[in-house]
Amino acid sequence: MVVSTIITCFYKASYPHHRELETCHVPKAYLTLSITDSLNIKKMVDMIQLHMTKKFHEDLSKSGCALSETHDQTAGWHWYAHRITLLRKKCVIVMEEECRYALIFFGLKKLDFAHFEQLLTSRIIAEASWLCDLPQPKENEILIEKVQQKCSGIFFDRKSNRSVQAHIRQVAQELEYLVHFIDENLPEPGKEALELGLRINDSYRKKQQDKDYFVPLKCWRESLLTLI
Repeated sequence: MVVSTIITCFYKASYPHHRELETCHVPKAYLTLSITDSLNIKKMVDMIQLHMTKKFHEDLSKSGCALSETHDQTAGWHWYAHRITLLRKKCVIVMEEECRYALIFFGLKKLDFAHFEQLLTSRIIAEASWLCDLPQPKENEILIEKVQQKCSGIFFDRKSNRSVQAHIRQVAQELEYLVHFIDENLPEPGKEALELGLRINDSYRKKQQDKDYFVPLKCWRESLLTLI
């Protein structure tokens, strides 16, 4: 099965240590864009903007991770990352801005931080495929291709979002409770880690500007399906 193969390969690799513009709506400035400008805009949209806390930034820097930093950039797929410690092991929470879906990386070591770009993109692709679990192989292939396009590059910055950070703190508190008092150990890479992440994402969240609560797992799945 395509999905299971992707997840298996991901965990083995990660844990050994212009749709055209409608002319009636195009601002005049865009009509003067060169082909190079258009390609650059496309590249900015098809990339991940990873916003880091100070603690996580230090971990990446110390590991020798090559940080491609950008400033004042609003295009792209926005994720926020923060490092926590559970049972004396470094763990990282990476949260998607719109749906507040959290990817959780347990027990990371220096080599994992050094290659975090590959670690993150592989995880997003694998978890998106697993979560959507489309019955038709062709649909699943299209989904994977679209997600890969959105992950075609990663740029880092230190921009903060208090609303997202508040939800990251919630996830950290939930993880601490589950790890210390329920499971009493960190999950093993693979199925255990994925299942714990799904438990965390299957919880109600609420943005300050919204009236209603939402479930990140359901929200992110619906968002991914719009790519097909």
